[in-house]
Amino acid sequence: MPTQNADPFRASSLSAESQDLVLAIGGMSCDNCAASVARRVEALPGVSASQVSFALEEARIEFRPSIVTPSRIVEAIEDAGYSARDLAKQSAQEAATNADLQAREQLDQRQRMFLGLALSAAIMFLGMGLPRMGGANLPGRMHLIALLSGIVQFHVGRDFHIGAWRAARQRTTNMDTLVSLGSSVAFFYSLAVYLLGLDPALFPIYFESAAMIITLVMVGQTLEARGKREASGAVRALLNQQPDRARVERDGEIVEIETREVQVSDRLHVRPGERIPVDGRIEDGESHVDESMLTGESRAVAKRPGDRVHAGTVNQQGAFQLIALAVGDSTALADIARLVREAQTSRAPIQRTVDQIARIFVPSMILIAVLTGLTWWAVGAELYFPSTHPVAVGLLFAASTLLISCPCAMGLATPLALVAGTGVGAQRGLLIKSARALETTGDLTSIVLDKTGTLTLGRPRVLAASPVEPFSEEEMVALAAAAEIHSEHPLAKAIVAFAHERRISFDTRTSDVAAQPGMGLTARIAGREIRLGSARSLESSAIDASPLQRPAQRAAEQGHSSVFIAIDGDLAGHFTIGDSPDPSARPTIERLRALGIEVRMLTGDGRGSAEAMAASLNLPVENVIAEVLPGEKADFVRKLIEQGECVGMVGDGLNDAPALASADVGIAIGSGTDVAIEAADVVLVRDDLATVAEAVLLSRQTLRTIHQNLFWAFGYNVAATPLAAGLLVPLLGPQMQLSPGLAAGAMALSSLFVVSNSLRLRRFDPSR
Repeated sequence: MPTQNADPFRASSLSAESQDLVLAIGGMSCDNCAASVARRVEALPGVSASQVSFALEEARIEFRPSIVTPSRIVEAIEDAGYSARDLAKQSAQEAATNADLQAREQLDQRQRMFLGLALSAAIMFLGMGLPRMGGANLPGRMHLIALLSGIVQFHVGRDFHIGAWRAARQRTTNMDTLVSLGSSVAFFYSLAVYLLGLDPALFPIYFESAAMIITLVMVGQTLEARGKREASGAVRALLNQQPDRARVERDGEIVEIETREVQVSDRLHVRPGERIPVDGRIEDGESHVDESMLTGESRAVAKRPGDRVHAGTVNQQGAFQLIALAVGDSTALADIARLVREAQTSRAPIQRTVDQIARIFVPSMILIAVLTGLTWWAVGAELYFPSTHPVAVGLLFAASTLLISCPCAMGLATPLALVAGTGVGAQRGLLIKSARALETTGDLTSIVLDKTGTLTLGRPRVLAASPVEPFSEEEMVALAAAAEIHSEHPLAKAIVAFAHERRISFDTRTSDVAAQPGMGLTARIAGREIRLGSARSLESSAIDASPLQRPAQRAAEQGHSSVFIAIDGDLAGHFTIGDSPDPSARPTIERLRALGIEVRMLTGDGRGSAEAMAASLNLPVENVIAEVLPGEKADFVRKLIEQGECVGMVGDGLNDAPALASADVGIAIGSGTDVAIEAADVVLVRDDLATVAEAVLLSRQTLRTIHQNLFWAFGYNVAATPLAAGLLVPLLGPQMQLSPGLAAGAMALSSLFVVSNSLRLRRFDPSR
């Protein structure tokens, strides 16, 4: 029988040959930049995979240290014109310094934005308001307009020009390219007209448009950055739950130290109302602990000596002492944050289409803008704008086309919704390991549920022990408990507990223990060979289990499990073990059906036991698949997939790992084995089957948000680009001309819609 790890939150995703490098990336302005960083990194020998998130401004890179070093990866990113720093290796002081630097950069961006707003307002007043008040001939007015516009162009908007130059060096394009080109066209054209003394009536000056382009895009980026921080706030909120200081026993005294200085095996003291600093095991004292920040469960959990507690959870009542078992990046809190971050930096299948479009979008729009400008210069200007020079008309439409087509909304549409969705899941005890899993969960048409520990509470107890002569009940129970003592399987625990209840002593010096998933185990105790398992497993070893057919049949009729024992090759007895259905199982099944999902039970237990359980859950008999081995579970899941079903598998044990890995989405109960959690795509941190339906609903809501974002982003460009290019002017007249400033404002508003629509996900409650 499988052995569980005591801690349900442990998980690992990398092989020993590879390492994971997490970098904070600076200087990205759109998703094209993220794709450029990914291509640059993946071109390095030794890099096996990379995930770069514009929304999180992070890169997660899997590499072989024997071939490429982290410093070489950072160097490659910096050569591309972006900044990179290792988040995993930075010290607390470096983290504080970087946070301070980032705060100063954000403050500088806001200050430049406000400066741009003030100067743009002044330029608008001097250029448009003052002439209407009779001040057109005010001395130095145009000098001042040109000067203020230059400050906006080269100081307020410097990041756009730097980003455009960086992209040009890499022979690529991004959002900065469009903003820099559009604003520069308007500014340098206006500057040339002013310096050459050309007639403003024939060559209109667009200093105010050039300033508004920079300013409005800056406003959009500032609000967008705030939205990205809010969307990813779930992970920061989790990590902020860990207290900075801990009370530790050192040399017989209780001293207060930094939490990062706590070491494994330290003895810590926790008072009522305090957050627990590290993962540990209670040694002395009892209490109730609020674990809602980890599991989403609002009710406090009773804790006694021997129970596990986790960093960041709140001790609500009594004081207790604990032994530190995991500290720093090894805690459950850090593991959850890591899993969520990995999901947020991964790319959903739907993003591939967006990436392909974005890769050619900016160059295509530059070409369209050039063709638009040439067309208006050569043909349209004289027809519809006879009082304006054709060059001025062509440049105006080219600049408007460049600006209105910035792909920022397109790049944010998918990743920002995924960041918000995975954050909501983390707060509710749903760990979604990848963007693919989040997207696929919403498409599930069939969910297969394991029985023991999934549809049941996983706390079985022995209801009856039936020995076969010449073996006595005491001998049978003692040998069975001795064989099962080192197993964490629920049925094994039930047999050991039964021995303790009957005060039957047993030998713990077990040897040659061999567990066979789905078949039971064998062991040698004091020279005697013990075999425990199902009737099928005994019969496979030529042991006749038919003398105990009647108690096994009664157990099956009542929905209980049977464990047979053989001693030295002879049938010795039978245990009837009962488990209660999970109270949330039936409502969950009904809710999944209401969502249009077919629900099936898949178990290695006997058919009678499985059908009895199904009847109590109102599950049709034809949806019960019983008496299957672990490999057969995986075969059944693959068969459903071959039939065109999108299959989710829910389980908690080692027996379920092959099926979890074979399913389109594997969903592991958080209290299950490490193997099951590792094989799964989604982990339910708390033992509540209702979160399966919540995962489906969260996925569907996230996908709905992504589709809304993409519809707006693409629809905006489809509708706005022809407007900016002047295609409506021949139909509705010159009043349909769109200035570059208005085009920049429309582009900024499109990004704000995507950000605000994604942030709505943070208020979504899938339990309702």
